[in-house]
Amino acid sequence: MSTVSIIIPVYNRANIVPRTLKTVLEQTHRPLQVILVDNFSTDDSLVVLNQFKIENDAPDFEVIVTQEKQHTASAARNRGMQFATGDYVMFFDSDDLMDRRLVQKYLDAFQSAPRRVDIVIARRNQVNEIGEKNTMPIFKKDIIANHILHSVLATQAFCARHDFIKKIEWNNSISHWNDFEYGLRILLARPIVGYLEGKARVDVIYGGANSITGNSFSANHGKWEISLRYMNLDVKNSNLIDKQRYYDLLAYRLLVLAAYYQREGHPEYAKPAAQKAYSTLNRKWLYRKVMPWLFKRIVKGKRGSARIARWVIK
Repeated sequence: MSTVSIIIPVYNRANIVPRTLKTVLEQTHRPLQVILVDNFSTDDSLVVLNQFKIENDAPDFEVIVTQEKQHTASAARNRGMQFATGDYVMFFDSDDLMDRRLVQKYLDAFQSAPRRVDIVIARRNQVNEIGEKNTMPIFKKDIIANHILHSVLATQAFCARHDFIKKIEWNNSISHWNDFEYGLRILLARPIVGYLEGKARVDVIYGGANSITGNSFSANHGKWEISLRYMNLDVKNSNLIDKQRYYDLLAYRLLVLAAYYQREGHPEYAKPAAQKAYSTLNRKWLYRKVMPWLFKRIVKGKRGSARIARWVIK
């Protein structure tokens, strides 16, 4: 029977993480290895994690609690990987929820694939602070481009073979959008990808005081840009043939970030980000026409802009 290692970083989530751990405990598949990495919390998170271990550690449900001093989720996940012994590895966040059959569905997808696959990607729900759900589509075609546009490989939305994922470390220098950058490097390693069909089986909580992502982009101005800079370096160091196309896609994501800043009432952040994005995108007349229009569209909160950008940046 295949073992799955689930790695969860935790920082000051004493009141939230029990809800997440309950959904892990309710998984129908066994054996599981649950690796909980406290990022040196200042609340009672470590106490909560140790209590969970005392109450639930078993031969078919191994619970490991450890700590990581470097205060980034990336460093905590890398720390967790040092303990992972499962045939497969999942990463998860301390405020999100998994369907009770998520792990089993992942394993079914691995085992039923017509050929050996390295990762399986799941559909996920984005859940706002008042409980409204928006199911995120899975984009299978041109997956690297679609990851840049739609963050296909969110932390909570994939499971990987251990022997594949152990070769790819999280970037400890990135505190925000770390899974965005990590997902790009996974795809640049050219894995064979499978998909978890059917309904969404992960609820990703965003917005509100209890969300890891927080309430605004402006509050963490400059941190999102670090991830995008690393992603440009990832493309530069890759063997992609049409690198300029992916630079353009990343510039579009910077433009989206600028639009979020503008929407949140911070033109002082929006203007330099937009100007930097335009400096890449203004090479073609179509970009010069469409991108300012898309910027205004995103500021107004209209949906579908990424799909339009995908059509423009061919």
